[in-house]
Amino acid sequence: METNRNLRVGEAVYYGREEAVGVIYETYTFVDGPRSRPGVSLLLSDGRDLGGFNAQEADQFLRPLGDTGLDYEFTSVGQLHKDYRRGLFGEAFHCARVLYLSHALAGTLPSAK
Repeated sequence: METNRNLRVGEAVYYGREEAVGVIYETYTFVDGPRSRPGVSLLLSDGRDLGGFNAQEADQFLRPLGDTGLDYEFTSVGQLHKDYRRGLFGEAFHCARVLYLSHALAGTLPSAK
């Protein structure tokens, strides 16, 4: 049985509803409280900010692929969009696509629960 785990900033995930690869750019506890597992915010490789997923939604919808090495501190949506446009996430998204392809070719993509 697979154990739920907390996602971290910089992790690549596959979001099946959009059939897209994304990167976690923020974790937070302010919605469900400090004793809860953290929620995450997701940026897709096409620049769409999907916003937040609480821990249960992340478990249900996001398939972890691995760490991209991205070290990012979220400050505001405006800054996030500026950072995306100037290419700050480019290497992380490249890494995320490679991780996705590696899992797909090996037949090891995490499945839906």
